[in-house]
Amino acid sequence: MNAGRLAGWRRHLARNWLLWRPRVRYWTAAAAIGLIAALFARGADWAHARIVEATQWLPLLSLLTVPIGLVAIVGFTRRFVPSAAGSGIPQVLAVLRHHDAELRRRMLALPVALLKPLLTVIAILCGASVGREGPTVQIGAAIANLAGARYSPRVQRSLILAGGAAGIAAAFNTPIAGIVFAFEELASSLEEKASGTLLMLVIIAAMVAIAVLGDRVYLGIVDTHVTHLSQWRAVLICGLAGGLCGGLFSRFLFAGTRAARHYLQRIGLRWALLCGLLVGLIGLVAGGATYGSGYGETRALLGAPDALSAWFPLLKAAATWLSYVSGIPGGIFSPSLAIGAGLGADIARCVDFAPAAAIVLLTMAAYFAGATQAPLTAAVIVAEMTLGQKMILPLMGAALLGAGTARLVWRNSLYQALMGDLLAPPGERAPAPAAHAQEADTASAAATAVPAPPAGEAASSGDTPSAFSGDTGRASRIDGGP
Repeated sequence: MNAGRLAGWRRHLARNWLLWRPRVRYWTAAAAIGLIAALFARGADWAHARIVEATQWLPLLSLLTVPIGLVAIVGFTRRFVPSAAGSGIPQVLAVLRHHDAELRRRMLALPVALLKPLLTVIAILCGASVGREGPTVQIGAAIANLAGARYSPRVQRSLILAGGAAGIAAAFNTPIAGIVFAFEELASSLEEKASGTLLMLVIIAAMVAIAVLGDRVYLGIVDTHVTHLSQWRAVLICGLAGGLCGGLFSRFLFAGTRAARHYLQRIGLRWALLCGLLVGLIGLVAGGATYGSGYGETRALLGAPDALSAWFPLLKAAATWLSYVSGIPGGIFSPSLAIGAGLGADIARCVDFAPAAAIVLLTMAAYFAGATQAPLTAAVIVAEMTLGQKMILPLMGAALLGAGTARLVWRNSLYQALMGDLLAPPGERAPAPAAHAQEADTASAAATAVPAPPAGEAASSGDTPSAFSGDTGRASRIDGGP
């Protein structure tokens, strides 16, 4: 009798384990994303503090550390983990838009999740102007992809989408912004069956990150708001100025990545050396204000618009552009917020009918929306990073106006454009001399045209062939851009 009951309990436990095993895998992946994002944040903060201390002691040190560091990082990345170069968001977009298993394996390989945060921290330690949020998206997607390796393509796609959202939520301590970013930028359609998995991974990853880092507000609590109707003029001014500058930055950045690919093929690591020298020189001129992601500078500008030079946004934009096109791993999320804050501080010096902190916040949202064409994410992320719920409506107005203004100078989204360039055949991306064609990196080789998936796989993934064709058409239009 006892033996029969024991056997029955074993069968019962086995059945329940089969039901709960996928959930345990998802929860473990979410916890890993939150832990790595938190450690990544700690490492980035430590690296930024060290380079600032070192350059305060010896300002000319940046002319040595940045070029040598960038050359070493670019050389290592191109040789061992070419898929880790750049932001990481275009790679995740490419995997979500394309149904090729080999592409997914290459872009979301485990070494990417392990080495990309380390390489980005080293870049910040050397003095580069990069952020960690874009890389965290790729890291989160890679971990989620590993957790869903045994499941169907549709489940894998849902997990990758959720992993990217969890990365944003854990990196910024902004769970709502992570969800909004997933649906606005990463997802091609709002899939109801994916929403539960997405929410679960975002919540668990954010909780783990909070457990490690504490429940901190990244930019501090900013108690400001726009009350009188006359103050709403600031929304118009900041939206137009921020969106225009953000659109120009994204257009020049995309053009720079194409030119950089050509120069990397032609002169090799000397291109990274040149970029490093210029980044170090800019940091020297800016007194170290352009190093790292820009969180400290953004906080300072929110407290006092005259805390930094009026030239800060231009210098930070130049340092970010050079750092990105050099080919190192790193994103533009937080540097874009810092550039927008600097631009807002310059506007606040000339505008006296609205609070200075409100003008800085509005321009941050507008610039970020103009650079990424993700206005809802821009408004929500700025509001969550400052606990500025009173500013949510003005922020949304400025972000929507900024995104619309940016489309006057460039109609493409930066991440979509980079994704399209990543998937395009090498011959259609940028002109490169035939003598150097063999020097193309592995990521470029991976971007060759891949045949469309079988009908069964396309159906299981939830994307129709017509939707896939639309993405391909967008990529071909992008290739005719700058």
